[in-house]
Amino acid sequence: MQRLWQLIQTRLLPSIAFSRQVRPLIARQLARGKVKVETVAAELNMSRHTLYKKLKEENLTFAGLLEDVRREQALKYLRDRNRTLSEVAELLGFSELSAFSRAFKRWMGKSPAEFRAAC
Repeated sequence: MQRLWQLIQTRLLPSIAFSRQVRPLIARQLARGKVKVETVAAELNMSRHTLYKKLKEENLTFAGLLEDVRREQALKYLRDRNRTLSEVAELLGFSELSAFSRAFKRWMGKSPAEFRAAC
């Protein structure tokens, strides 16, 4: 069933932006741990090179899309006050809380703790 859905996504839904097909795959991998472009490409039945090429057609990169998904997930996780900041960092695939804090400050202009306090 999953294979059929992947074929539908890649063959029959060309009107949907390719990046909109990639985002949920990145989010799913992120929830499992490390995100690998090769795994995402395989789920879409294409090579890594083809995935990069299709994203480039939308003026996007895989790294940029991964960062966007991480930022979106970070905002969602930080609103859940039952999660510690360290847990959020881990869920987003950061090796340490400090790395997450630096990335979050770059994205939002404030630390995760400041963001959470303002929610």
